[in-house]
Amino acid sequence: MSKTPPSKNSPAPDPGKPATPTTLAPKVRVFRGIDWITFGLVTLITLLGYLYTIAPDVTLEDSGELAVASMYAGVPHPPGYPVWTLYTWLFTKILPFSNIAWRVAVSSAVAAAFSCGLLALIVSRGSSTIVEHIPDLKNLDKRLENMFCVLAGFVAGMLLGFNGFMWSQAVIVEVYTLSVLSLMGVLCCLFRWLHAPEQRRYLWYAAFWFGICFTTHQTLIVAAMGIEVLILLVSPRIGRDLFLINSIFYIGGCLLMQRGKLTGISENPALELIFHCVGLGSMITAAAASIKTRALGTEWKAMLAISAAWILGALFYFYMPIASMTNPPLNWGYPRTEEGFWHALTRGQYDKTNPTSDPGRFIRQVIMYIQGAGEEFSFIYLLIAAIPFMVWAKLHKRDKAWLIGNVSIYACLAFLLLILLNPNIDRQSREQTRVFFTSSHVILAMFVGYGLTLGLSYIATNYEKWRFTALIGAAVACAIALYERLSLQSSFQLDRFTTTSTIVLWVAVMALFWLYRTRAPMMLLIALMAILPFRSVLAHWADNEQRGHLFGFWFGHDMFTPPYDVYPEMAKNAILFGGTDPGRFNPTYMIFAESFIPDKHKRDPKFDRRDVYLITQNALADGTYLAYIRAHYNRSAQKDPPFFTEFFRSEAEAATGRTNLLARMFAPLDRYFINLGERIEKERREKGVYPPKEIQTPSIEDSSAAFQEYIADAQRRLQHDMQFPNEPKQIKPGEDVRIIDNRISVQGQVAVMSINALLTKIIFDKNPEHEFYVEESFPLDWMYPHLEPFGIIMKINRQQLPELSQEICDRDNKFWSKYSERLVGTWINYNTSVKELCDFAEKVYLRRDFSGFSGDPKFIRDDNAQKAFSKLRSAQAGLYFWRMQQAKNQTEYTRMQKECDFSLKQSFAFCPYSPEAVYKYVNLLLSMNKVEDAELVAVTARKFDPDSESMNALVDNIRNIRQSQGNFNQVQARMTALEQQYATNKGNLQVIFELASIYLQLMRTNSAVAIFEERLNGPALDANTALSIAKAYDQIRDFAGAERALTKATTLVPNEPNIWYDLAKAQVALSNYPSALNSISRSVALSKQRLAVAPGSRDVVKDARADPGLAPLRQFPEFIQLLNANPALN
Repeated sequence: MSKTPPSKNSPAPDPGKPATPTTLAPKVRVFRGIDWITFGLVTLITLLGYLYTIAPDVTLEDSGELAVASMYAGVPHPPGYPVWTLYTWLFTKILPFSNIAWRVAVSSAVAAAFSCGLLALIVSRGSSTIVEHIPDLKNLDKRLENMFCVLAGFVAGMLLGFNGFMWSQAVIVEVYTLSVLSLMGVLCCLFRWLHAPEQRRYLWYAAFWFGICFTTHQTLIVAAMGIEVLILLVSPRIGRDLFLINSIFYIGGCLLMQRGKLTGISENPALELIFHCVGLGSMITAAAASIKTRALGTEWKAMLAISAAWILGALFYFYMPIASMTNPPLNWGYPRTEEGFWHALTRGQYDKTNPTSDPGRFIRQVIMYIQGAGEEFSFIYLLIAAIPFMVWAKLHKRDKAWLIGNVSIYACLAFLLLILLNPNIDRQSREQTRVFFTSSHVILAMFVGYGLTLGLSYIATNYEKWRFTALIGAAVACAIALYERLSLQSSFQLDRFTTTSTIVLWVAVMALFWLYRTRAPMMLLIALMAILPFRSVLAHWADNEQRGHLFGFWFGHDMFTPPYDVYPEMAKNAILFGGTDPGRFNPTYMIFAESFIPDKHKRDPKFDRRDVYLITQNALADGTYLAYIRAHYNRSAQKDPPFFTEFFRSEAEAATGRTNLLARMFAPLDRYFINLGERIEKERREKGVYPPKEIQTPSIEDSSAAFQEYIADAQRRLQHDMQFPNEPKQIKPGEDVRIIDNRISVQGQVAVMSINALLTKIIFDKNPEHEFYVEESFPLDWMYPHLEPFGIIMKINRQQLPELSQEICDRDNKFWSKYSERLVGTWINYNTSVKELCDFAEKVYLRRDFSGFSGDPKFIRDDNAQKAFSKLRSAQAGLYFWRMQQAKNQTEYTRMQKECDFSLKQSFAFCPYSPEAVYKYVNLLLSMNKVEDAELVAVTARKFDPDSESMNALVDNIRNIRQSQGNFNQVQARMTALEQQYATNKGNLQVIFELASIYLQLMRTNSAVAIFEERLNGPALDANTALSIAKAYDQIRDFAGAERALTKATTLVPNEPNIWYDLAKAQVALSNYPSALNSISRSVALSKQRLAVAPGSRDVVKDARADPGLAPLRQFPEFIQLLNANPALN
């Protein structure tokens, strides 16, 4: 039995002491009826709002992939989201109408609505407990208190619900709303436990929900430290032992790193610093708590229970291999194998965590985050969220524990996550990472609710005392609202109405405080405060609602069935290479979902393309993906090992063919799930989920051969470039090929795509009876001679086309001229000027002035649609540009240039901030000597993304062409003259560097690099030339080139400490820390020798202590030891 809850004014029991049970105490009842009413109200309103604005069909980005994973209960992209998959699968079954994407989107809406409702629940109840424990508010009328609690819960829940981060995910197929719901499960259980710490089952429930958090989105794991802080404040004994466990893991991690393990941490200084900070902080906290509680490790049963509960939630990850055994259409990573399971769970295909170590960069990221929070909530509401801290001294210990705990969770979900993600601050990076911070906004909304309750409570209990403060606060809010209105650039009527109505609201609040001098107008204030969330609804509606948006459906459907009768349907039994995310996922949806629902639920009742074979062009180099594709389309060639047996075998046992007892115990489980999977797969194949005829896909041997072929080719080309430095380079730009320890080493995207190209060519050659199509992500060189436009994608012809005929170009122009009507209208033609394009972009996209606009306004409000369709047209422009370069005569060159220009006009008009569209169009315009037009395009694009370093550099480069060289024709003439001089005398350094300077101004970086490399590898290289080239490389931030040049210089002048010092900095920039340590050690040794002879010379030790370029080396003990062993001498 639990204790009787404390009375309103009695102190709370010490939660650090074990509870004394009593058989007479009634059951603790934390949540009241009005709290549940608030929960129901917010849940209902947000759900209705989501259902009204929900996407009617598949959208873009990950929508298609996730919807198919839901329909078949399969395995979506890493880390697999097993709980989300099972949750959304239920909605595909319990909603027997509409399309699959809509059903799964409803599951997003339901999760989001319940998240908001649960937030309203704990804000309503939390507001009451906070107010009840403040002596200044003891005279607050109970009826008013209840009204304040309902209002606070309503405002907090609605602010979260119609926050742009949440709303955008609640109306589409996505995973993030369920991750927020799982976090809310943790917070609700912790809140319940806070009010009855002796009822520890709620702590176990919280741990279980936190395990679920780990499966719904792994970024939530960073909240662990904040949760532990909350537990420590509520129960010092349990919290102490949690930090003790942290400390044990930390010590174990340190020992492993000493033995060369955990290299992902030890080789990443910033991540290692975080590891040590968390570990040492845990040890200090555990020690301090043990002193306070005079014990350590006494709560081992609680530790076992918490661990077991968390593991129970995380064990859902083992659903992935079970699902994978059914060979579902979405079987990412092929986790039915142990390799695939770990590949999916550890997100092996994505970039590793690379935390920032630059304080200045982190400050810019924090500013970006604060700006984002201000845009989502308004800085007015963030000021309200600060009110609890203004009355901190008056808060009760238990309420402080709850608030501090949530602040700690917020710090982890906002700032620790910001450090770990280390995003850039440009527009593209902000859009990619914004959803990761949705969970942190839960805490912000919570504090807005608590702040609102406290503010109204103080006004109600002592109005005359707080009236002037409230008046000043309303005036500040009014000033902020006025600033937002005056700084608004949009002509969109809703934006103007939103900012104007916000001013009116706070003017009304000011008027109330001004007119009512002795009596608080509480009913009027409550009514006005209830309006607060509707500002969020109005502000975020345009960018987040998806009602009537069909761009994702068109993107997928029109690949197979191009509209307007310009092109025929995609050939039967075709093989489609997908490239971009929507280029892979939307056809996945159309093939595996849309083709299998009843005709009455289809947008196109005739659509059924289950005959098409879909393959990703840029994933074939991944062995797990090849297994996935073989299992779909070449089943007889795919042999799978038993998962659970292999999972519990060691590598040594697998190598010797032995199986331990534990692994053998799981053999029956393997047999059961393998048989179950085979039955389900058989049923699916009988229904036509996969085409009945197998195609030839690359085998393991083919994949290995492709890799070896690429390595051999890269080695041959590298040897050519080293052997014949005066000939054109054969290593491609961006292709990182090196010889390390007499072995060839290749890295980077160019290398991976080269292997992908070989594997796609194998598929093309081995399946001559099939037609091929491609939605291009990265261009594969072998395809270009075979390609022609086919509606929104391209067709890969079996034979190479000698040219793109006028008929092909006319058909492409006709199709896109009509198709553009769905997007931006049909006003773009061959004669449309660049100025017209840029004026359109600023008027419609930036200012949202739709006067005279003939396209679809929904497209202008849909960033994902803009990027997706711009990419489609840009890919086709790339084909025209390649044909332009390969033209056999001037007529063909002019025709290809004309079509490329038209394609890029449309691509830019579809998305004027797309880096690919902008760069391609600028390069085309520069090649046409249209420098002013190129500058206009770049400047316009920069207005959409002023924080983009690449866009700023692009504008600067184009302006340098105009300002430093004058007329572009003169630049071209000078470049031609220099090229001729260089061809006859490759040793003239003045010519080399002037020509390289022009190349860089013209953004022909590869050409500049080519002459630098030619000189570096040429005869009679001297140290000064190598250093000048290194400096040039450093200026263009090509640190690999700088390293090569400086390495050459060290061979020419091996005893110059300054060169070794600069080499160390270049190696640090490349994160090649072992080599950097060797170089700086050599520099210090040589500097010491030089100082002994010439005491007034440069002391590199002194510079190394303060040089930010060497800052990452300070994480290494050998670097610190080097500096300490060699104190500065001058």
